[in-house]
Amino acid sequence: MLKIGICDDQEILRNKLHEIVCECLSELKMEAEIYIYSSGKEVISDSKKLDLLFLDIEMPEMDGIETGHTLRKQGFDGKIIMASSVVERFKETFTIQAFRFVTKPVEKSEVLRVLEAYMNTRLGMKKIKVYRKRNEFVFQQKDILYINSINSAVEFHMKKGVFRKEISLSEIEEILDDRLFFRISKQYIVNLSKIDSYNKGIINIRGKDIKVSVRRKKEFEKKYVSFQIMFDTSM
Repeated sequence: MLKIGICDDQEILRNKLHEIVCECLSELKMEAEIYIYSSGKEVISDSKKLDLLFLDIEMPEMDGIETGHTLRKQGFDGKIIMASSVVERFKETFTIQAFRFVTKPVEKSEVLRVLEAYMNTRLGMKKIKVYRKRNEFVFQQKDILYINSINSAVEFHMKKGVFRKEISLSEIEEILDDRLFFRISKQYIVNLSKIDSYNKGIINIRGKDIKVSVRRKKEFEKKYVSFQIMFDTSM
């Protein structure tokens, strides 16, 4: 489950941002645990469990920039969203690899964009175990080009070769990130980000032509267009 931190020294602003984040999570149908912090020191001691952190820049003792530097030095690799009413200070946030910026008072539309952008970065990041010559390999789902069924197993086609898993295509379909993958026929599931071309029911991925079934053609075309609009396809 996604773990979100909110760090601001002002209680009213902390509570308001918490309320907005909860509303946005509900609209996006995302589940998350939210942790509240009133100072940089608090979040530093608790940062290992966070995936995403809304961090105020103007705070006493240790401001958001200093907090961010300390977090990065300690190996924090989560996404940091800097919040400030002083736009000029946003330039400083490049030194801590800030993911996004929001202006205070924070508006719901900004938080929605942040959460949507974050989820896009997680596209296909879940790992999957596959096998070749009885050796186990672990890949991120986004590395898969396409999958085809063969007897009682499936084959995973990747840049690094072909791998197998004793599982049905329907079972693997349930495991895959449905934002990234689409089942085009009884035999094939394709990674939408890996499609090189599509024309009249034929998908081409790395020189391989794969036919979309007549029954799934209209649904595929709708999904593929939506994917191109919503996500960066240069994965």
